[in-house]
Amino acid sequence: MNDSTKNLPSPWYKIPVVWLVIGIPLSAVIYGVFFLTVSISSFDGMVVDDYYKVGKQINRELKRDKAAAEHGLTAQLMINSGSINVFLASNQSYTPSPALEISFIYSTRAGLDKTIFVEQSQPGIYKGNIPELESGRWNVQIASDDWRLMGSMRMPDESKVIIKPLVKQN
Repeated sequence: MNDSTKNLPSPWYKIPVVWLVIGIPLSAVIYGVFFLTVSISSFDGMVVDDYYKVGKQINRELKRDKAAAEHGLTAQLMINSGSINVFLASNQSYTPSPALEISFIYSTRAGLDKTIFVEQSQPGIYKGNIPELESGRWNVQIASDDWRLMGSMRMPDESKVIIKPLVKQN
């Protein structure tokens, strides 16, 4: 072999440092394109357009919690194979409404939320049908015209839950 061929540098693609220099920026571009695609195609449900109205709504909801405490309301929910019974205890001065709205709000997926209405069968006792609920933790909201009660339950483990006002009466 000739001495001139021995001293020739090896081709660039056989040098490991060159691949390191190319690989790091290339991987950054690949990850950037991936995360850009994910951010464009997924929906961020936490962002609201009008945060001022949402803030006012929170104050209105707190008034409903206070009203439940003032009426001395406590609810007991019993779920039994497709039916629901609600036992509502209150102050003697409070006249219960003829129907209640019950919202089952799934902890992580808004698409599973369900709202039902139950009617009064006897004073303080409400009955109705309940749709099938997925397994997991559910936030339960019982509401009437001017008040609401909030609680939580785990399905299918809990079939009975007692819900008290979130705000204490002064």
